[in-house]
Amino acid sequence: MSKYLIAILLVSSAVFSQELPDSLAKEKEGYYKLLATKYVLMPHKGTYFLPIVYNKKPHEDLYTSIKNTSNNPNSTFYKKEEAEFQISFMIPVQNKIFGSNFDLNIAYTHHAWWQLYNKAYSRPFRETNYMPEIFARYIDPSTSEFAGIDLMAADIGFVHQSNGQIQIISRSWNRVYGRLFLQSLGFKFIATGWYRLPEKRSEDENRDIHDYMGYGELEIAKNLGKHTLTLKAPLVARHFSADFKYSYPWKDNLRWYLSFQSGYGHSLIEYNRQTQRYGAGIVLDSFIDKIISN
Repeated sequence: MSKYLIAILLVSSAVFSQELPDSLAKEKEGYYKLLATKYVLMPHKGTYFLPIVYNKKPHEDLYTSIKNTSNNPNSTFYKKEEAEFQISFMIPVQNKIFGSNFDLNIAYTHHAWWQLYNKAYSRPFRETNYMPEIFARYIDPSTSEFAGIDLMAADIGFVHQSNGQIQIISRSWNRVYGRLFLQSLGFKFIATGWYRLPEKRSEDENRDIHDYMGYGELEIAKNLGKHTLTLKAPLVARHFSADFKYSYPWKDNLRWYLSFQSGYGHSLIEYNRQTQRYGAGIVLDSFIDKIISN
């Protein structure tokens, strides 16, 4: 019986395990070497600038307290047109922590919504979300795939996210998470699951945030020639949301960038408010854009 089991395992390994294309294997190896460098800024969740974003239905009522204390209480604080940008990077800190196969990294994502065209209120930053992280990353050293799926990396970490506000417009939460980076058939998958660390009920500013932002998220990216399409959606959320991105090379490491967002949770202040946003701008190229084009 044991001979048959060994034969089955050998056949399965031959069928399901295949070598990666040389170009992809070389890109992957180069990425791992870069990760081995300490204290270097690397792309994380995307860095982009959208000089024009149109919001179909701004939620003006969220800012009533600000308007009531301003010199322009009758002016619109949340205009439909605004700018949006994100700066996101990670820094490798320590390789092979505690003798394991995991590397320690820190990361930071700064996401801002800017009322650039609102002269009446001196063009304020309407909302800013701050997201520091610390996580351990396992880099799969193999140059083969199993059942057509290549594991790029796996993360486990902690993230804090807040909008830095006080009182009624304050939003924040803390999570521990696990994240997988996978590739199959030219698609790139980032699957994340998280657990929110509990807070005292009297201090919890967004008790129902799971209903809108779920217990994780799935991001799928695909290259069609020079065109890159990305779709992101929450997992196990009661309310549906979708975040669609499109990019195309412009020059050097810059790409034209289009964004369409519909649903909830795109900013903390509006986590439980439905929004529909259209934006256009530029995004920095990343290793992922190159990796999935092979």
